[in-house]
Formats: sequence, structure tokens, C-alpha cells
Amino acid sequence: MSTSESAGPVSDSARMLPANDALDRVTALCGAAMRTTVAVVGGTAALVGIVPPVRAWPVVVAVAVSIGWSAVFAWIALDTGLRGWLMAVDLAVTSVFCLAQGRLVAEPILPGGVSWIAGLATMSIVIANFAWRPHVAVPAGLVIVIAHLVGARWGGAADGGLVPAGIQVVQVAATAALMTVLRRAARAADETLAAARAAQQAAEAERVRRADEREQNRRMHDTVLATLVTIGAGGVPAGSAMLRERAARELALLGQVGQAPRVDETVSLDAHLRAAGASTGLPINWRLAACPAPAPVAAAFTGATVEALANVARHARGGRVEVRLTAVDGRIRVEITDDGPGFDAGQVPGHRYGIREAIVGRMRSVDGDAEVSSDVGHKTTVLLRWPR
Repeated sequence: MSTSESAGPVSDSARMLPANDALDRVTALCGAAMRTTVAVVGGTAALVGIVPPVRAWPVVVAVAVSIGWSAVFAWIALDTGLRGWLMAVDLAVTSVFCLAQGRLVAEPILPGGVSWIAGLATMSIVIANFAWRPHVAVPAGLVIVIAHLVGARWGGAADGGLVPAGIQVVQVAATAALMTVLRRAARAADETLAAARAAQQAAEAERVRRADEREQNRRMHDTVLATLVTIGAGGVPAGSAMLRERAARELALLGQVGQAPRVDETVSLDAHLRAAGASTGLPINWRLAACPAPAPVAAAFTGATVEALANVARHARGGRVEVRLTAVDGRIRVEITDDGPGFDAGQVPGHRYGIREAIVGRMRSVDGDAEVSSDVGHKTTVLLRWPR
């Protein structure tokens, strides 16, 4: 069977073996080009070399058949590859030419394997190795060798056809060895590519898993942990209606864990920010420009803004807060400023999750960025940017 049986529409197996598929395409192209070139050049030499006792009409017919078959061979090989039935027909045609060479080649040209028929035999041997593995290509090549040897003897070649037969046996062995090396190299390349694909897929799966894990941690930090800290600090009475409402809202948010926003959806970022900020209960001075944004980007801005406002509620309650949203040439900026007591950013422990992940990490997950600046005794500013 031909190594190019799957030529034509690319199958799933071909996509998994790109190097082997490429080798099949190249060998089909080379086989078509070689078969056509040898037929045309050899046919021209045959017509020029007609001398008695060789008659012209058998040579003309043979050359016409050779060129016609070569054109058909090239068309099929380029369209579907070197299929098994195509090679079988080619071997049969070449064998008939070899057996009839006494009528197609002048006797002085028969010895030494220099006739146009010998050229056709060589090309058929080479192309057979392009199409088949050695266990089929070598016997097929030997059929050509035997046909050429018998035809040379029938034609009365001075060397009895032994010289071209010896050359052709070497060609069979050498071409089979070369194609074996090339196929092994293609197989090794496919194995390397498959390993690289598997490693890339594993890395992507791990990246997605870690991103999902970080997002779950951010939501836990934004909801349950923030509420527990507020209760622990005495900011909300344990049985208050506000606490029940807040807990219900946070349970709904936790139910959405693992449900990423649609990447192709565009939402109103200003509306999302205003709705999320209303849940904090802070008196906020909103300065929001109308701003459509991709849903994942809007989710990151909203989550980071809510975290920044939650920090204001915990550490600067009673102060004034301003949220400013601007969008220029596709670049979005959200700035949250409060006039609270501020803090020393250098003194924030590295294990603290709020700024590091709930704000900065969340923005970087969508290729944005965040910057927190504060002075002790003065205001704090959180700047969110997208793209980075």
C-alpha cells in the first residue's frame, strides 16, 4: 500500500503526523516530475536514435504511450498521491517496455544501461521506493530488473543485459535504504512534535487550572473572608438584615465559581462599576465615562474596584471616595482615590492577599496592570489600567 493513501483532504491522522505527511507530498511531487521528465527526454532520444533495423512506427507508438501515461501518472500522483494501484500500473507499463526493448532500441545502445528504456526502468524503481516500504518496493524493483534483463537478452545485447541489471540492483538497494532513513527521520520528527504538543497542552491545562484556582481564591477573599473580617471587627451586627442580604449575595457569587465570562461579549464597564460600588454602602463620587469593554476585562476591573472600595470601608470609613473611569483610544483607566489615613505599602506583609491578588493579580490575569500608592496620613490611590 502506498504511504500516501490518505492524500487529498487532510485526515486527523495526517494532522497528527505532519512530517510523514509532508514527506509523502514531496515524494509524490518528485515522482510526478521525474516520471514526466524522463518520458519526454527519453522519448526525444528514442525518436532521434531510430536507425535500422529498428522501425519507426513501433518507437513512435511506444513514445506516445510513454508520454501519455506519464501525464496521467503525474496528474493522479499530484491529486491523490502515489497510490498502490497507480504504482502497479506503472510497473506493468515499464515492464512491457523493458521486454520489448529489442524492437524499440538500436542494438548498439542496448549494452551498458544507457538506452531510454533503461532510464524509464530506473525511474520506476526509484518511484516504487517513494510509494512503498522496502518489503514491497524491493520485490517490485526486482521485477523491473528481471524484465529489463530478459528484454536485453531477447534484443541481443552484447553484455546479455548483465551490466544494466547490476546497476539496477544497486539502485533498488540504495533507494530502499535512503527512503528508510528518510521515513525514520520523519517518524522521529513526528514523535518530537507530538511530545512538544503534549507538553504544551499540559502546560496550558496547568495554567488554566492555576488561573481558575486564583480566581476562586479572589472570590473567597472578596466575599466570605471580607464579611468575616467585618463581623470580627464589629462593623456589622451578627443578626442584622444587611448581613443576611450580604451573605445571600455572596452565596450567589460563589455559585458562579468556574463560570468564566464570555470572551466575545462586550458589556458596559461604567454600569458594572456603579452597580458593584452600590453594594459597599460607601458615599462614592462617581466620575464615569461611558465605556464598553470585553466581559472578562470588565469583570477584572469590577472585582479589583470592589476590593479597593472594601479596603476603604475597612480602613478609611467616613472619608471621601472618588472613582474615575476614562477610556481613550481603547486604553481604559480606573482610578479609586480616598482621603483616609493611608498606609506604608512597604510594611504590608507578602502573604497578604488583598492587594497582591485581588487587585494586581486580577488585572494582570487579563493583561492589565494595577498600581497602589499611599502616604501615611494622606490619601490612597489605586490605579487600574488595561491593556498593560
